[in-house]
Amino acid sequence: MSAPAMGTSKTAHTDSSNKKKKGPGTLATAYLVIYNVVMTAGWLVIAVGLVRAYLARGSYHGLYYSIEKPLKFFQTGALLEILHCAVGIVPSSVVLTGFQVMSRVFLTWAVTHSVREVQSEDSVLLFVVAWTVTEIIRYSFYTFSLLNHLPYLIKVELNGNKQLYNKTDSLSTIHIFLKHEKAFRGVQN
Repeated sequence: MSAPAMGTSKTAHTDSSNKKKKGPGTLATAYLVIYNVVMTAGWLVIAVGLVRAYLARGSYHGLYYSIEKPLKFFQTGALLEILHCAVGIVPSSVVLTGFQVMSRVFLTWAVTHSVREVQSEDSVLLFVVAWTVTEIIRYSFYTFSLLNHLPYLIKVELNGNKQLYNKTDSLSTIHIFLKHEKAFRGVQN
């Protein structure tokens, strides 16, 4: 039996060699892979729906109606990400993830769904396209990361996509919502 190196104890040496990069367990990893594959597929459905509607109409006006149901479903499905953080299967902050997800859910349901006039605004198309591109890349990135196989193209796209996402026109949509909300309240009074 050899003596531990000078300045270290046998237990410290054993503890450091047993430390591995902590991640989700096998069951949690399998679940997260399935979740991310489903979300990637869902956002691909939205992307294809947008392109098909554009090609059929020859215009980008009113494209929201062609992807309304899958958008609501998959954007609402992102609420599970808050739960993933809360139970600890992903190492992200519950608060930050909650703010990000809830802001999108708010924009989808409280603003776009509840005020029909907003649905035909160009700003809705801007954030839907930005979300779609972002989510396809993001969920693909998470899937490949969980499988320990990350293609270079996804790394490049993920970095470049931050600029697109930051330029979405969510505030314009909220402004339009508030304008219509004030007009609606004026009619009721």
